[in-house]
Amino acid sequence: MIELDYPRARMLADIRASDDGLRLQGLADAPAREAFLAAEEARLVARVKTPQEILPELDAVLAMRFAAVPADRLHRNLLSPLKKAVGNAHKRGNRGAPDKWIQVEVVVTRAGAFVEVSDEGTGFDVPGTLARFQAGAEYFAHKGSGFRRYAKAGSVVSFDRGGSTVRVCFAVSDG
Repeated sequence: MIELDYPRARMLADIRASDDGLRLQGLADAPAREAFLAAEEARLVARVKTPQEILPELDAVLAMRFAAVPADRLHRNLLSPLKKAVGNAHKRGNRGAPDKWIQVEVVVTRAGAFVEVSDEGTGFDVPGTLARFQAGAEYFAHKGSGFRRYAKAGSVVSFDRGGSTVRVCFAVSDG
């Protein structure tokens, strides 16, 4: 579900995140992955140039972290929006420029996950795009699968910085 005015602080509160959790810069080694999986709260902040640098490892650890969540629900509500956000940051936001970065922040708790993906692009007209999407009009410049995917997600998806930042808040429980 896409919510335009859903602030970061509220998303973090929704998953009961504090500022005291374990902080990691990457998941490249086994101890970091194990810590990410076991901690009550863990925060990963990574800067990458391409989706391939982070998505395979992040998908794997999130699937392990939330193994009790049905796989189709986890994919639809967290992994699919994450993949689309990182892919769009690279392809649309940074336009594939090799000198531009994508920042990915993931906070996990027992209650859920918060994801924030930012690129160095100029953004886009998020309210106008959302209004066209909701009206059933042509709203996209490319294939438009991002908004369709975000709308199907049971998680809250919000934007900041004129569309250069996408946030996803995934709750473990349905209610």
